[in-house]
Amino acid sequence: MTFKEDILERIHSDFGDSANQANTILLDALHTVDYLNTDRTIRCILFLTNGNIKDLRNYIEAAIIDPRDVILWAEYEGLKATENPKRVRDFNKTFDECLNDVEE
Repeated sequence: MTFKEDILERIHSDFGDSANQANTILLDALHTVDYLNTDRTIRCILFLTNGNIKDLRNYIEAAIIDPRDVILWAEYEGLKATENPKRVRDFNKTFDECLNDVEE
């Protein structure tokens, strides 16, 4: 599998010297669990990890249980019980475009 250019750039910019390790972890997960293999899910996982390998593993595990969770956490704000959730990012789009024309 080959990642889209924006995903590859994000892996390299966020993980730096650990980019190859992060890439391998992601590819292993995608080969094991086919339904994670969407650009949207991958972008959400990467957005949430902030370049941390341990977080990468944790968010992959969460996505294996239910990918909708990582999509919710990455794309929405206001997720506390007293708040109204609002979609502020759309990771169907590239990282550069994810904030443009967000629809709920």
